[in-house]
Amino acid sequence: MKASLRHYLFGKEVRSEAPLEEKDITSLVLRALEIKERLRSSPLDRIIAVLDRAGRRWADKSYGPRKKALAMMPLLTGFHPTMVERALETLAALLSRSELEKKVATELGTPGALDRWVRNGPTSVLVKALPLGLVLHVSAGNVFIGGIDSLVHGLLTKNVNILKFSGDDPLFPLLFAESLREVDDEGLVSGSFSLLSFRGGERAVEEALKKACDAVVVWGGEKAVEAYRSDLPLSCELVSYGPKYSLALVTRRGLTLRPLKEICRALALDVAMWEQRACSSPQVLYVEAKPQGAVFLKFLSALEEALARISRELPQGELTMDEEIELLKYRERAVFASLLGEGRAAFPAGGTEYTVIVEHDPAFTCSPLNRCLIVKPYSRWEEVRRALLPVGKRLQTVSFLGTGEELQRVAYDLCALGATRVTGLGRAHIGEKGAPHDGSWQLARLVRWAAIESEELASLVPEEEGSHDRALGELLHYAQAHSPYYREKLKDLAWPAVPFLERSDIYLNSPPKGTGLLTGSLEGASVFASGGSTGAPKFCIYGHGEFDEVAGVLAEVYRIAGITARDVVANLFMAGNLWTSFLAANGALEKIGSVTLPIAGNADLELIISYLDLFRPTALIGLPSVIIQLAEALEKRSRPLELKTILYGGEHLSDEVKEYLRKVFSAGNIMSAGYASVDAGPVGYQCPHCTGSVHHLLTEYQVLEVIDPETGGTAAPGVTGELVITNLKRRLMPVIRYRTGDAGRLIEGQCPCGRSDGLFELMGRCDDVVRVGTVSIYPDEIEHHLAAFPAVSHLFQIVAKSAARKDHLVIRVESRLDEAKDQRYLAGTIRRAILEGHGELAEALREKWLGSLSVEIVPKGSLPRVARTGKIKKVLDLRRHDNV
Repeated sequence: MKASLRHYLFGKEVRSEAPLEEKDITSLVLRALEIKERLRSSPLDRIIAVLDRAGRRWADKSYGPRKKALAMMPLLTGFHPTMVERALETLAALLSRSELEKKVATELGTPGALDRWVRNGPTSVLVKALPLGLVLHVSAGNVFIGGIDSLVHGLLTKNVNILKFSGDDPLFPLLFAESLREVDDEGLVSGSFSLLSFRGGERAVEEALKKACDAVVVWGGEKAVEAYRSDLPLSCELVSYGPKYSLALVTRRGLTLRPLKEICRALALDVAMWEQRACSSPQVLYVEAKPQGAVFLKFLSALEEALARISRELPQGELTMDEEIELLKYRERAVFASLLGEGRAAFPAGGTEYTVIVEHDPAFTCSPLNRCLIVKPYSRWEEVRRALLPVGKRLQTVSFLGTGEELQRVAYDLCALGATRVTGLGRAHIGEKGAPHDGSWQLARLVRWAAIESEELASLVPEEEGSHDRALGELLHYAQAHSPYYREKLKDLAWPAVPFLERSDIYLNSPPKGTGLLTGSLEGASVFASGGSTGAPKFCIYGHGEFDEVAGVLAEVYRIAGITARDVVANLFMAGNLWTSFLAANGALEKIGSVTLPIAGNADLELIISYLDLFRPTALIGLPSVIIQLAEALEKRSRPLELKTILYGGEHLSDEVKEYLRKVFSAGNIMSAGYASVDAGPVGYQCPHCTGSVHHLLTEYQVLEVIDPETGGTAAPGVTGELVITNLKRRLMPVIRYRTGDAGRLIEGQCPCGRSDGLFELMGRCDDVVRVGTVSIYPDEIEHHLAAFPAVSHLFQIVAKSAARKDHLVIRVESRLDEAKDQRYLAGTIRRAILEGHGELAEALREKWLGSLSVEIVPKGSLPRVARTGKIKKVLDLRRHDNV
C-alpha cells in the first residue's frame, strides 16, 4: 500500500495519496493572497508573542511534540538523542521573545518599521519595512531545525510562507506547526504558512512555485541552488545560502595562550556538533607547528583524547552504510599516505566516533564529515593564504586562536578571500547575537523598504487604524502570561476594569524587594531609581532595547521642539545616581546627530560655564533650576551666551522665568523637553503651537487616562483629574494604568500643527508630593523628622512658593501648646534636622537650585482645613503650573 504524503496548508494538516500538481499550487497561491493583508497589518508583537509561547512549550521536557521528536528524530536524521535534545534546546532559545526582538532590532535597524512609518535615524525621512509577499523556503537536510529557523525569519518579516520539507525529515516541521496551532488562538501565525512535501526535481511544481512566489530562499548544495536559479522570473527574488566550508586555525603563539587540554576540548566540541553537517563546522584545522616536532605531536595526542572524551559526552549517531564507506576510504588513503611519510592517521579501532588525518599539503581538503578532522601543519601564514585562494568564495566560518596582532592579519586576509565569520574555538556552532549570516542580514533580505521623504508630509502621517487597540490588547495578554503580579491583577478582567498600578506596587514588586512585575530576568537590562522618598527609593527596570526606544522617542520630541543635526547641544540634566534623564537625553541627541556636550547639571558651575565658553552651544537641555542658576551667573558677565533653543523638563517653569531666560540667552525658542517620568517613560511633547503646559500625547507609545477625583471614572474633556498612564511598549517591566500623581485635563479639538496626536494640559500635582528645585518632597519624610520634637504636632503643611525665579519651600507645623511663644530657636533646630536627614534637599540649597527652606511654627488649630473632610491639605503649591 502506497504511503500517503502529509502536508500542512495554512493551519490544517492534510494527507494525500497523490503527489502535488501544478493545480494544487494555484489553489494554494489564491489562499495566500487572502492572508497577505491580514498578516501585513498585524502588529509584529502579536507574531512574536505566538512564537515565544511556542518556544516555552519546546523548552518543557514533558511537552508531547518534544518527546515525540526526541524519540523519532534520531531514526530520521541519524543524530544521537543527545544531539537531538541539544537541537530542541537551541530551538526553544531561538523562539524566546528576547532573542526575536534582538534579531529584529539588529537586522532591520529601525525598531517598529514593520508596523508603522518611522524616522530613519537623524534624517527627515520616514521609512517602512514591507514584506516581500509570498516566500518559498527550500530547506536542507543537514540540521533539522534549519528549515524552521528559515520559516521563523519569514514570519518575523510578516511574509506568507511555504516551506518545502527536506526529504530526510518529513516529521519535525509538522510537529512545529502543531505547537504553533496550540498557542495561536486566532490562527494569525499558524494559519499564515504551508508545509509541502515533494521531491526535488518535480519540475512542474517547482516552476509553478517560482511563478507564484515573490522570493525563494534556498538552503543546500549547488544543484538545489541552480535548480531554483534557472528560469527564475524577474518578479521573484532568489535568496540563496549555498554550500560553505569552514576551518579552524591555531597559531604557534595561540598554543601558549590557553591550556592544551582546553584548546583541544573546544576543537572537539566544534567537530562533534551536528556531526560536521552544518556549514559552520570546521573540516580542516591549520596548526602553526613543525610536522614532526614535539609540540605538534603532543597537540595531536591531546586532540585525539579530547575527541574520544567528547564522543562519550555527546555520542555519535548511527552512520548509514554510504557514510561508513566514505569514511573508510578516507582512512585507508590516510594510512597509505602515512606509510609513505606524507601524513598520519588516528582513529579508534573498529569505531567511527572520531578520525584525525594529518596532511602536509596546505590546500583545503573537504572532509567526509562525521567527526573527521583534517589537520594541516604550516610554517608560514602566506602559504595557507595562497592555498585557500581557490575556495575563498566558499569559506564561511574561521575558528581562530592566536594573538590580537595575528587575528588582525588572519581576519583581514580570510574575509578578503570570502570568509564571512571569525569566531573563537568551540564557538563555531554558536551564532552570536548581532552577527550577519553568510555576509548578510537574513531578515533584511526578506523585506523591501519604502520612504516618505517630505518633512511636511511626514508630520501628517497618522497612526494606522486599529493598531492602538491591538497594541493594548497584546500588552495585556503578554503581561498576564509572563508577570506574576499581572497574572493575578488581570485575571478575568477587561479594560478598563484593570486595577491601578500604585507607587507602592512598584516598590514591592521590583528588585530588590521583589520581581512580581518582571516578565523575565535582569540580563540585558538597566536599573533606574524612581521617587524621592529618603531611604526607600523604588526601582524601574528597562531592557536595553526598551531604553534605546525611549531615546528614539525623545529624539522625535526634540526634533519637533526644534533640535537638528546642525545644533550644538549642552545636556544639563542630572547624571549618575541611577537617574534616567541624562542618559535618555544623550541617547536622543545622538540619534538626531547633533554635536552633543554631555556636561551634566550636577557638574561644578564654573566648569559648566568654561565648557559653554569653549564650544558655544546653540541649545541647552536640562532642569529649569540648573538653567536658571546658569543664567544668573552668566548675567553678570559682559558676553552672555546666545542660544537658539532651550528645552526644559522635570520642574515647573513660569512665564516670568521664561521671559527672564529669553532676555539672558536671547533664546527665541523655549519649550518643554517632553512630559515624562522614570516609571512611565515619555508621555507627551510640545509642538510650536503648544503654550504653557499643553502637550501632545505620544499616542503610539502611551495610553493616557484622566481619572475624575469625584467619580473615579474617566473625566470628560476639560475636567481636571489624575493622569493615569499605560506604556504600550515596555515588556520586561510592564506599566499598566500607573497613577502618576500628576493632575491634568484633556483638550478637545485638533492642534493647528495638523498632528493627529491628542492634546492634554498639565495642572500640577494631585497627590501628597511636591517637587521644588531638583528635589521631590514627600509628607511622610517631613512627618518622620517632626516626630523627634514633642513640642510640635503631627499636623503640618508643605508650602511651595516661587519668587525671584526660584522655588522656595516652607514647612508650617502646628504647635502642641495652647499659647504660642517665640519659637524661632525650635524652628531653626527642626530645619537643621530636616536638612541633615535629606541630603538632596541640603544639596539643592547649597547649589542654589532651591531658593530657601524655612520652618514656621504656627498656633494650634491655625492650619486651614478642608471643609468637606476636616483634613489638612498636606501639600500646598502656590506656584503657577505653566509646565511640568
